[in-house]
Amino acid sequence: MGATLLMDVLTPDAALVLAERHWRIHGDISALPSYADQNFRIRTEHGEYVLKVAHPSWSRLDLELENLAMMTLAEREPTLQWPRVQLAVDGEHLLTLPVAGQPCQVRVLSFVPGTTYADVIGALSPTQREALHESLGSAVGLLTRGLQDFRHPAADRQHDWNLMRLPALLGEVDHIDDAELRAIVRARASAFCAQLPQWQAQLPITVLHNDANDLNVIVADDGAGGQQVRAVIDFGDMCTSFRLADLAIACTYAMQHEADPVACARTIIRGYLAQCPLLRIELEQLPAFILARLCHSVLMATRTHREQPDNPFVLVSQQGVRTLLRQLADVDHDAIVGPFLEPSHD
Repeated sequence: MGATLLMDVLTPDAALVLAERHWRIHGDISALPSYADQNFRIRTEHGEYVLKVAHPSWSRLDLELENLAMMTLAEREPTLQWPRVQLAVDGEHLLTLPVAGQPCQVRVLSFVPGTTYADVIGALSPTQREALHESLGSAVGLLTRGLQDFRHPAADRQHDWNLMRLPALLGEVDHIDDAELRAIVRARASAFCAQLPQWQAQLPITVLHNDANDLNVIVADDGAGGQQVRAVIDFGDMCTSFRLADLAIACTYAMQHEADPVACARTIIRGYLAQCPLLRIELEQLPAFILARLCHSVLMATRTHREQPDNPFVLVSQQGVRTLLRQLADVDHDAIVGPFLEPSHD
């Protein structure tokens, strides 16, 4: 957003007053970390909630998009514990309230208990990892299926993380320090961008979550000693793009944790297709979309590093992305999707 941060503007006690007045929610409240917004976790006798106070720069339409998507998923795909939007006493799901003299968008969601995918995957056995991979694919398939035919005007915004906007980042290729990586990104990103006009005419386009990364996937015990995906959270990157992209994004993050990323991707795809079949032409392009998302991540980080050269975290967080991109650059196209290219997927 490029906005001035909201820091210490709203105390937990003041936030609880808002929750009580407008949602009749009372309990123990504590602040949650957030970059620019203010979020508060409220524990009550009847459950846990998150009061979210958006930075004043947020568009009401953008937040309405998130809320309506979560409400749609809760209705259509109730087997997963999507964050549940709580209606205020006046029946509204999003309120404009004065906070420190500024109008802010305020809402309350259910708190989704569990642990992030990133925090649990490293401790699992190979069998447990495979089960979690399939569970991840299933969850993302439900996400795609639940949002089919969902529409909202804010989803058509120009979002930096929309793969359709990859051409706007090609100028960053020259700023990649590593020559080998620079060559890979140049070749793969350029090839993807050259295909975009054709794919925009051929591939299904829909509203996406667009950020099923390993910190936004919440997992919990499966009752048999393993872990399964309970929910996908954080709808802040939603946009209109290729239906295929959410599966590609989920694969790119999960594969970074694995010694055999191809086997990981195959298991995720199997879980996904059980919930949401894709066209054969979509499956054929999945490897290109995975590579494109990895290139997208490298280029976004390269741009951020140029703008914030003193921020060491930007490139440290790229290690997994860059390692996987190098691994996949030499992998045969059919290695990931070959087993699924059957007429039944048309």
